[in-house]
Amino acid sequence: MLSPLGGLVRPELEPVFQALLKPPPRTVLRWIHKVPARRAVLEALATERGPVTHEILDRFAAAPTVEYLRAALVAGGALPVRDEQLARLERWLAKTIARVSSAEERRILRNYTNWQPLRRLRSLPAGQLVTHGRAETVRIEIRNVARLLEWLHDGGATLATCTQDQVDAWLSDGPTTRATVRAFLLWTSRRGHSRPLSAPVISNYFTARIIGRDQRWALVRRLVRDEQLQVGDRAAGLLLLLFAQPVGRISRLTTENIVDRGDTLALKLGRVPVEIPAPLDDLIRQLVARRGGRAATVPLEEPKWLFHSLYPGQPIDPHTLGRRLKTIGVPPQLARHASLMDIASELPAFVISRLLGFHQSTGDNWTRESQGFGADYAADLTRR
Repeated sequence: MLSPLGGLVRPELEPVFQALLKPPPRTVLRWIHKVPARRAVLEALATERGPVTHEILDRFAAAPTVEYLRAALVAGGALPVRDEQLARLERWLAKTIARVSSAEERRILRNYTNWQPLRRLRSLPAGQLVTHGRAETVRIEIRNVARLLEWLHDGGATLATCTQDQVDAWLSDGPTTRATVRAFLLWTSRRGHSRPLSAPVISNYFTARIIGRDQRWALVRRLVRDEQLQVGDRAAGLLLLLFAQPVGRISRLTTENIVDRGDTLALKLGRVPVEIPAPLDDLIRQLVARRGGRAATVPLEEPKWLFHSLYPGQPIDPHTLGRRLKTIGVPPQLARHASLMDIASELPAFVISRLLGFHQSTGDNWTRESQGFGADYAADLTRR
């Protein structure tokens, strides 16, 4: 499959060949022959010139086969590690911006994405990858910007001639997520691409998006007692319900986050390890023992992830983990907000930051939400 008709495997494909030989050959051959598209991809690689790169794989249509092969080659050492969330976002942005009808507005939108959202994501600290949530936030924003530009075009207007009344009319005729165009409008206003325009700040409405305390503890009891549920789902749900960990962070937990002292087990969620109660500690130990994953091919090094993807050497996708939690009755965002609300009512924001890994301002926000207006009113009354 990796050699053209009547020829030999090109030297540039030798790393690919060796990467696919890591697991038992029977396992790899079964994976290849199970779906005809997998064989077609390997045969297509044999006709390419030069070594196999991420860019060559990007030319194929986005499909699980290509992404699995990419993960196998990365795990086997044939390809370097790449931030796949960022790479997928960049490809999506290029297609979305290309659909904007005006050439000038395409140029403006391309400059904005490069210098604002993409610049922030590309400047993340070394070793920190773009999460699914961050990428999805950018998609929502740029999708709404593109819709606003097309709406203006359909009405005979442009970004340069747009008025605040037109922006308000568009905002009022759709969901509140349309207000995500605010950053784009402020950026174009400052740079003279449009008149002074703006959109309202989207309120978080923390307290409006939580589950009840009784419901939260009922979910905790179910995950503790129901041994029919998968170990990974139970552990992820308890980390969310008890420690308010976001799904994106749970999905990337590794064995390096664990401090197992035998009689006790702690997790490094923030600067200070937090002790894990029973039976969650035993569930985490089971995840460590099973961390080989379910992939058909095995990575060059033993994976350290606690929650594995079907792709070799990769953690579970946060979106997939979120769907699994919803399936067993745990709504990730609502349950996490409820957990944060309860934790903030009992612990100072500084302690929350050090133990659970949240920014200090996040702890402050939830502390205010949990206390209502009492503290602010008392401070104001003292000043008066």
